[in-house]
Amino acid sequence: MKVSVATLLLSLGLGYAAPLTEKAEADLIDPVALPGLGKHPGFDQYSGYVSVSETRDLFYYHTEAAYDPDTAPLVLWLNGGPGCSSLGGGLSELGPFFAAKPGSNLTVNEYSWNKVANMVFLESPAGVGFSESTNSGDYTVGDERTAQDTLEFVKGFLEAFPQYKGAPFWITGESYGGHYVPGATKAIVDYNSNVSKDDDKINIKGFLVGNAWTVAEQDNKGAVQYWHSHALNSDDTFNNLMESCDFTSIGPLKADNSMDAAKCDKYQEVSSREMGNINIYEIYADNCLSSVNKDAAFLLEKLGDAHVASKHVGSNPTPDYEPCIEDFLEDYMNMPEVQAAMHARPTKWTQCSSVVDYSYEDLLSSMLPTYTSLIGAGLELVVFSGDVDAIVPVTGTLNWLAELDLDIVTPWAPWTDSSGQVGGYKTKYDGLTFLTVRDAGHMVPYCQPSRALDFFSAGLKGAL
Repeated sequence: MKVSVATLLLSLGLGYAAPLTEKAEADLIDPVALPGLGKHPGFDQYSGYVSVSETRDLFYYHTEAAYDPDTAPLVLWLNGGPGCSSLGGGLSELGPFFAAKPGSNLTVNEYSWNKVANMVFLESPAGVGFSESTNSGDYTVGDERTAQDTLEFVKGFLEAFPQYKGAPFWITGESYGGHYVPGATKAIVDYNSNVSKDDDKINIKGFLVGNAWTVAEQDNKGAVQYWHSHALNSDDTFNNLMESCDFTSIGPLKADNSMDAAKCDKYQEVSSREMGNINIYEIYADNCLSSVNKDAAFLLEKLGDAHVASKHVGSNPTPDYEPCIEDFLEDYMNMPEVQAAMHARPTKWTQCSSVVDYSYEDLLSSMLPTYTSLIGAGLELVVFSGDVDAIVPVTGTLNWLAELDLDIVTPWAPWTDSSGQVGGYKTKYDGLTFLTVRDAGHMVPYCQPSRALDFFSAGLKGAL
């Protein structure tokens, strides 16, 4: 195990030293000061702000790779919403520690993605989590500025951590990350094309994105198809939804305008009643009943609203996994000691922002032109889908993948996880790899952590 100089000195109580930049030194987390940790984990952690404009500061949490951080790739994780914090990914899905019940505070994640990569979790756009702006007008935002701010963050982060310049760089995420991830990737590709010195380019290799909101019409239609095919809705409800709803004008599972708005609205209500109080994010898992309004409709305005309306726990979870983990995370992030240890400005932290006003037009826009552009750039693109997610389900993803009209290089076949079981199914297209993750919900690394680490590790090596 290779440990940095800063890690070794800090673990010995001697402080930290060069070669940290001034910014990295200021952002280094003292593990003894972080509630629930109390000792050095064997890798360094950092958090703080990177300015992306005169008014906007974005907050990040970075954990070095547990093994060989000097040679491991650099990976940026983006949660969706739009408007939800990537600290959700960092501290309740795929980071080295999970927020736990008050009193214990942190538990170790055996399947953390920092086993194989240097991970960065970015709260974006401004207004999410600890990220903020001195101009309230910045909280009205859409895909283009979010992508550009992510590019500016990456540039600023690499200045603070120059050891990663030239390292293989990947972007990952889930849900509305279906817009964030390819959008930021394209912004970096465009930036590289306008940079003359190779040393100034970002070594972007590709992306991995899961249960990705990508094409409104196909994702919405796919959700209705999924509900019916998984015995959540009756034939009559399915047929009436398909006949009456104009899926191009439905926001993420909310009817606005439709071919027959009244009928579409009626049968969405019927659909909700037929399903009952299930976990729409993992249909075979329980809800966190302490935080679920049993009478609330799941057909909400934004994926971000739905994200906090129904908590989930993966099928066959390990004992450490809790359906209420997001409640624990919010409690943890609002501890003054945690905010101080992570160098955050005192804030009422929430998983999803109430101040971000995200572009509804962008919510409904198609990301397929961006995919086409990135496929032409020769990057490694991986789309994955937990197969028991019912909010951005595999059926919708297959719908929009078909619209790309890519040649199949390797036909549909099972892939095997590290335990020897079928981990899911995989198809390799000319320019893109698609895989399902068996028995995983919307938050794949949380529901199936071992399988998620398996395909993530393979993806970074180009071995999918």
